[in-house]
Amino acid sequence: MEHSFILLNIILAVCIAIVFSFAIQNLTRERFKKELDENGRFDTLDGLRGLAAILVAIHHSFFFYWYAKNGEWSINYIGGGHIQILVDYLGKGSVSIFFMITSFLFWGKILCRVDTINWREFYIKRFLRIAPLYIVIVLFSIFYVMLTVKTPFDIYPYIRASFYWLTFDFFGTPNINGFPLSKSIVAGVFWTLSYEWMFYFLLPVFSVFAVSKKSSMFIVCMMLAIFVFIYGFNIEIRLWPQIHVLCFIIGAACAHIYKFYHGFIKNLKSPVFSVIAVAALGVCIYLFDAPYSHVPTILIGIAFMIISSGNSVFGFLKIKSMKMLGTISFSVYLLHGITYTVLFSPMIKSGVSFLVAIAITIPAILALSTASYLLIERKFMLKDRLTTERNLVNSL
Repeated sequence: MEHSFILLNIILAVCIAIVFSFAIQNLTRERFKKELDENGRFDTLDGLRGLAAILVAIHHSFFFYWYAKNGEWSINYIGGGHIQILVDYLGKGSVSIFFMITSFLFWGKILCRVDTINWREFYIKRFLRIAPLYIVIVLFSIFYVMLTVKTPFDIYPYIRASFYWLTFDFFGTPNINGFPLSKSIVAGVFWTLSYEWMFYFLLPVFSVFAVSKKSSMFIVCMMLAIFVFIYGFNIEIRLWPQIHVLCFIIGAACAHIYKFYHGFIKNLKSPVFSVIAVAALGVCIYLFDAPYSHVPTILIGIAFMIISSGNSVFGFLKIKSMKMLGTISFSVYLLHGITYTVLFSPMIKSGVSFLVAIAITIPAILALSTASYLLIERKFMLKDRLTTERNLVNSL
């Protein structure tokens, strides 16, 4: 594909997602009344989360295209240059933002606590928020392989695969009964869940220190100092885990700044800082070809700090379509791979153009994610996410 055509596909895919989410929002207004009608501090993060989820989906469409065409999970066919770098950032940069959002919200929750946190209740809530949809997708993936693999049926490989696939990727996602690159069925997104859970497991330890402005500053600075030590002395830790940890540190630092530096936060809401946020992301793509590296992550962190202050980037992140995408973002993130597997890839293999295939698949992802949110996610939430976040806002 030519670079100009790829850029056109990205722009059209984003526009289709926004327009279709607007249509879903209008068709399901009553069902999403609470999520869409309430206004609060985290509207910009809702919009950012929704944008990040759809960008991850668009990012993976280029992998699925080449995998359907040539059986290779790669975007190197794009041929390098800034367009391939842009496609890479759509996915990896968005994942960095997800980690920052998680850290910001939960570190902020710790800073705003008025009583001792009930960690048992916390972990039950987190499990019921993540696990139900995750389990459904794992079971669907195994069932898909059962229907696809032509070898004689043997239950043992599926039991073995189920064990691994149901561990939030702590033990990997090996191929299911010899099905090649089985994790591609879900676009290989499960690995991020293990990082999320590791962050949750460490929260009780860090929360001991986060009891005041000074102690919160101490623990954030200590984490940054450890990170700088590892980087400065070139200690043998793989780069990608370093970057993911840095994302969580940045999120916690932004929560600390938001909690204790109200004047600074107020200034970040101006249009000038909207320009700075967009410029920071543009500099990443223009000057740095590796999204999972230190300087780009810091630049993304600067943009995140501005947006987490309540800056809506000229109002874009607060439009109802973006709030709708934010509401269903977890379903979009987990379900887009399956939708590409059963819909997008067969279309590409049958000769349908990329543009037509993506124009059909993006609405299908959003429709399926809407149903998933209503029928699975919402039913397993002990407390509505929005209620929790609004209570956090009130205590800030």
